[in-house]
Amino acid sequence: MNVHHHLVDPLDLVSPDGARVDQRVFCDTDLYERELDTVFRRCWLLLGHESQLPEPGSFVRTSMGEDPVLLTRDRDGRLHAHLNICRHRGTELCRVDRGSATTFECSYHGWIYRNDGRLVGVPGRKTLYYDELDTGDWGLAPVAELDTYKGLIFATFDPDAPPLVDYLGNAAWYLDIILDRRAGGTELLGVQKWRIPTNWKVVSENHCGDEYHVGFAHRSNFAELADPAHSVPMAREIRPEVGHGFGVFLFPEGTRLEQTVGPESPPALRAYLGEIHDEVVERLGPERARMGLVHGCVFPNFGMVPVFNSLRICQPRGVGEVEMWSFALVDRDAPAEVKRVLRATALKTFGPAGSFEQDDGGNWSDVTRMSRSARRHRVSLNLTMGLGHEAAAPGGRGEIGLTASDINQRGFYRRWRDEVTR
Repeated sequence: MNVHHHLVDPLDLVSPDGARVDQRVFCDTDLYERELDTVFRRCWLLLGHESQLPEPGSFVRTSMGEDPVLLTRDRDGRLHAHLNICRHRGTELCRVDRGSATTFECSYHGWIYRNDGRLVGVPGRKTLYYDELDTGDWGLAPVAELDTYKGLIFATFDPDAPPLVDYLGNAAWYLDIILDRRAGGTELLGVQKWRIPTNWKVVSENHCGDEYHVGFAHRSNFAELADPAHSVPMAREIRPEVGHGFGVFLFPEGTRLEQTVGPESPPALRAYLGEIHDEVVERLGPERARMGLVHGCVFPNFGMVPVFNSLRICQPRGVGEVEMWSFALVDRDAPAEVKRVLRATALKTFGPAGSFEQDDGGNWSDVTRMSRSARRHRVSLNLTMGLGHEAAAPGGRGEIGLTASDINQRGFYRRWRDEVTR
């Protein structure tokens, strides 16, 4: 018997303003495959950071959606990104997460590739292939475009994608707050990887904007924030571009960097912030120098919690599973003790066993599990908080909402709707 499978239309799942979302966006397998072919094929995706490839020969194994990618730096210092798939029989070429190598040899049949992607060795090329194999045609498959922004490395499979700086738009102005406050730039420390049984969009929408959950999901740390009357008055949700979103602290004028951390902070950290204050003001200007990024997301899956120095990539691993990759982002020229403190803070809060990460992971898993209810097609989710009350952000760089607002979630799903239907 032939069973007719009804394809879900994304236009029926998200309202044009992004304020109504059907639960099926989190569990429909065909829709997920469509996302891989639209969102994760056309958008700029974060691969890593230049500090992970410090010298010629460095490489990092990463992902773009579910596609395995090998990120390398060749002998001339140029960056390359190729599918990490041998062109002979399709096995994974490099199985090491990070290291240094000038060539990569496939473990299956010994084909050898240089770190710029060229095929340079084929066992039996003269005798078994009769010297008829053109190795120039069988190098590793490259991404369409590769670019960097203030140390971050991005790539896309779309040869017609807009330039990275245009894709980031106003989000770049806010990213500079954490990426460009010192002349020496930043670096990533370590990586922790773990899996959560949830859909990738549940994670990304939380990263882009959800101050509302803090006093409830993280009640053990912030019980007072469960009462809207105690919302942090200087925090705002900012939507720099539709799809991207940040939570931002707006500290009073004249606030020094060392005053943006609590009195319980380690003395070494407070002293360091005091030392770099003037440099930060000079590089960012007084307006951005008094801004602190709390959380954020660059569409589709580049997340961050800068208030705890956590930079994250939410890697989709199926319709109902993600692999979280979490790093500690620090100033490259910070003292070793400060780096140690910041890395420990990131681990304790948003590492795989972090106090906040455990709270969030449980809720994310629950949202995805509930989306598989047999009656899910009758349930729409409400993202109307603050709808119609958006205002221009400071300096006209995007739009702004109150601390508790769905402005960024609406932007995220509007962008998602456009990407999967164009």
